[in-house]
Amino acid sequence: MILLPQRLFDSPQVSTILRDGNVCILRKSLTENIVQREGYISNHVISMVLSGEQQLRTYEGKVIKVRTGELLFIPRGVYYVTDLLPEKGGNFESVLFYFNDDMIREFFTNTTVKEVTREKVPEYLKFPITAPLKSFVEATLQIYEQHRLRTKGVLELKILELLLLLNHQNGDQTFANFLFRLTLPKKRNIKSFMKENYDKPLKVEDYAYLTGRSMSTFRRDFKAYFDTTPQQWLKEQRLEKALILLSKQEMSVTEVAYEVGYENISYFIRAFKDKAGLSPKQYMLALHRNNLKH
Repeated sequence: MILLPQRLFDSPQVSTILRDGNVCILRKSLTENIVQREGYISNHVISMVLSGEQQLRTYEGKVIKVRTGELLFIPRGVYYVTDLLPEKGGNFESVLFYFNDDMIREFFTNTTVKEVTREKVPEYLKFPITAPLKSFVEATLQIYEQHRLRTKGVLELKILELLLLLNHQNGDQTFANFLFRLTLPKKRNIKSFMKENYDKPLKVEDYAYLTGRSMSTFRRDFKAYFDTTPQQWLKEQRLEKALILLSKQEMSVTEVAYEVGYENISYFIRAFKDKAGLSPKQYMLALHRNNLKH
């Protein structure tokens, strides 16, 4: 599981252009495919694809494709699986702008927009990279990547400049409405979200964040829906799925553990043994012997 942008800072494929905590501008370059990379976004991000293709699948199963010359604006709190595909014989390259609600509020104090609506915020926005946007990115990379002028004030100005450019490019209020609604409290239905995502390698804190709740509110709402604690419910759901997968005997123990949301294999084995009375391997062998008898 990758928490973005936090896990990108130490990646050899990513260079930091400007950064202040988790508000940052990053450049990603790679020559080989990266597929099935799971993660969720802790800050809003605008991803500008300069070469190659990015494919994202949201927790709801929607596929988003972003090709060379396109940008994607994804709100924080989105869980997704991504593929990064370099151009044939070339690279994948993107520039990523991560920012928080404070930058959005700063945008509204520095521009004049019509009255915005409070309708449901879209999952994402996708735009072409126009000539002004391309010039903006090229200048940002040329000046700040080379000279390392990494100050908080410059970073905020560059992100604000990008937001203003996008707002000017989309003069039909779509962009301003989108930004405004991102700052409003947003809650997801816990019951449907948990049933669709219990097998993801997420912690209880992550589920609270992704459903738009504080930990205390999440635990209270969860108890109202499921009449148990999040930890106990997650454990039961994941191990029930593990039993089904192991009975099919088509996957290894490690594969099953990852499939049901366990990143620590030893912990999965202990939890499974507590539930079934056998280790996953013993469980599979017992099923195999039983099948041979029949």
